[in-house]
Amino acid sequence: MRALFVALLLAFALPVAAADPPTPRLRFGIQTPPQNTTWDDLRAIWQEADRLGFHSAWLYDHFMPIFDSNEDGPVLEGWTTLAALARETTSLRIGLLVDGNTYRNPALVAKMATTIDHLSNGRVQLGIGAGWFEREHQAYGFHFGTARERARRLDEALQVITKLWDEKHPTFAGKYYTLDRAPFAPANVQRPHPPIVIGGQGKEWIVPLVARYGDAWNAVTGVTLDGIRERRAIIAAECARIGRAPCPTEVSALVPLVAITNVPLAGPAVRLGARLLVGKDVADAVIADAPETIRERLAAYADAGVTEVVLSLRPPFDPRLLQRFAEEIMPAFSPPEGPKNRR
Repeated sequence: MRALFVALLLAFALPVAAADPPTPRLRFGIQTPPQNTTWDDLRAIWQEADRLGFHSAWLYDHFMPIFDSNEDGPVLEGWTTLAALARETTSLRIGLLVDGNTYRNPALVAKMATTIDHLSNGRVQLGIGAGWFEREHQAYGFHFGTARERARRLDEALQVITKLWDEKHPTFAGKYYTLDRAPFAPANVQRPHPPIVIGGQGKEWIVPLVARYGDAWNAVTGVTLDGIRERRAIIAAECARIGRAPCPTEVSALVPLVAITNVPLAGPAVRLGARLLVGKDVADAVIADAPETIRERLAAYADAGVTEVVLSLRPPFDPRLLQRFAEEIMPAFSPPEGPKNRR
């Protein structure tokens, strides 16, 4: 009995080995704005991302530069460029972050996305948002409207797109868009249709649309970690209200990648300088740090519920930066369990 008592004391006195922290789960993609660049450079960086094992690659959808004051800089149109890149890549999930709903009729968007679904052998994702760049609308004669109106137009557009993809000869009569026994062929390669990624941050009008029509939400640059958590809760609450189950849980975050460097205080200095050009929240999202710091910062995104970090790159695109990220950052993360390629 005494021996048993001593053994128990020793057992409780022994230090307990700390459990290894769980491996953060993230997928990674890139966004390459097609401004101030060339087709050859875009193709090269997408093919490099494909080779390095990135999950996705995205363009933006604008007709004039949005990152500098020179309106005359070259910009390639997003959808036609995406169609070409679909044939130049093999594994990447591809799309626009995000299609500007105010620029095109949603039936046209549905048809373009389905066409690229075939060109890419089932790799396209429909990224779509309400539109935000007022100067662009003025320049080309697109109606801009209020934020509320743009949200309502997006709501209707998503109804049109999903009806065309899910129903036979749908009819729809909305305030902004209509369908009249509309045929739609061929069907999508992916079933039931390409994933719909809704981009934006508006808590009252935009984010709830993810619960109603989306498969994923894209958090634009500048949404804080707490902001991501708050909007995920809004999506979950809206799913509960309308009775949608399972509720979409895929969240991508657009994060600017500037550098991977061991120069002391490089990241804080870059972020401080960025505040002179953009808002604090956007500047604070910029990555220009040592590998260990980058891994810690990205793990915080995973902890907030992000499932994919999309690295926003700026031209000229640097394949060495992408290679370093793939070699020094990506191995620390496992891909999250989630929807597979729908085919």
